[in-house]
Amino acid sequence: MDWRCCSPCWSREMTLIMPPERPKHRGNVKDLAAIFGLILVTVAAFWRTLPSYFLSDDFVLLKHAKALHGAFRPLFTNGGGDGFFRPIGYVSLVLTSTWAGANPTLWHATALVLHIVNVLLVFTLAFVIGRSRFASFFAAALFAIHGTRPEVAVWIAGRFDLLSTFFVLCGLLFFIGSQSQAAPVGHFYAAASMVCMVLAILNKETAYLFPALLVLVLVDQQNVSRRKMASLIPFFVAAAALFLYRLWIFSGVGGYNDPLTGKSLALSIRLLPALKALLLRTWAILFFPINWSREPNKLLVLTMMAYILALVWLTTARMNRMRLVFPLAFVFVTAVPALPLLLIGQDLNKSRLLYLPSVGFSILLATLLDAVRCKVRGIIPDVILAFHVAVLQHNRKTYRRQVQQS
Repeated sequence: MDWRCCSPCWSREMTLIMPPERPKHRGNVKDLAAIFGLILVTVAAFWRTLPSYFLSDDFVLLKHAKALHGAFRPLFTNGGGDGFFRPIGYVSLVLTSTWAGANPTLWHATALVLHIVNVLLVFTLAFVIGRSRFASFFAAALFAIHGTRPEVAVWIAGRFDLLSTFFVLCGLLFFIGSQSQAAPVGHFYAAASMVCMVLAILNKETAYLFPALLVLVLVDQQNVSRRKMASLIPFFVAAAALFLYRLWIFSGVGGYNDPLTGKSLALSIRLLPALKALLLRTWAILFFPINWSREPNKLLVLTMMAYILALVWLTTARMNRMRLVFPLAFVFVTAVPALPLLLIGQDLNKSRLLYLPSVGFSILLATLLDAVRCKVRGIIPDVILAFHVAVLQHNRKTYRRQVQQS
């Protein structure tokens, strides 16, 4: 899809300035064109992975899903033997196994559909919080093809990240809707946001800090008041209650254990490694998600040089820096729950942990793009996306070869 068809004139500001001269249906046409374009971009990036056979822990999850047919209650009352409490994610695996069986194409197609839905939700979230339609399209396209996607798209274990992100994004959109709707519709949206938060937490631990994301939404909308902050109390209470329930089930935090001490990694992480993971490694991989275990080809090197220039150009844009608070803080907040595992190596193992944080990263670059002058606005996203397409192809092939050799 040609980026220039999404004219920069379609920003929120221009819509407010010239509404009488614009037919009402044109906004819907633009939205439909954006949705169709995003679906094409995502399918084009991942359709070759559909016939891929199962990898590594996929067989364990398939066997587990088959054994759980009709026995959902233990998922909600007992901690998993792996130290994680993800009942909704396992329910989704069971439901998928009832119709997909052991057909890898159907399993991968399900993952692709979930990823496409998340891509469209990123587009919606970016637009709803005030980014232009052009920048929102760019944010969603970048999220769709970011170089950290192979683990999520090809590995069945990525289902937990896909579903957790889906419910987090839905929860944010419902909460934003609740702020602009009067009762009882506003209360219904708030309740729907709460349900989404609970489902997200029961999919993966990264969603425990969902209430903090709601604070970021209020800050971004400059809508912070005592009454608004008080409306978040039920979210904090529910998240805390779910965490206490987790502590009771596991008689502790759970999760991965440190092989040296035998203690939970969440309780044994040190300050310097944590800062390195959060402030350096996470951002390095978000900006340059290259699997360095295989030497990049010349095309990737050339696009990377152009990509660096595009990033430098973005940083020169003049803008209200407060607009960067939401995407920057989004990355930090969603990365914290996985902090003990974020020292991701050159092979990008565990890069699926950055699936949700990459939402903030994508909106961050889109926010900077909104501040760029119109003359170069169509070039920068082309260059950035070209780099990530090259990285995605490089990483997809490398990831497949690594798993086959393991």
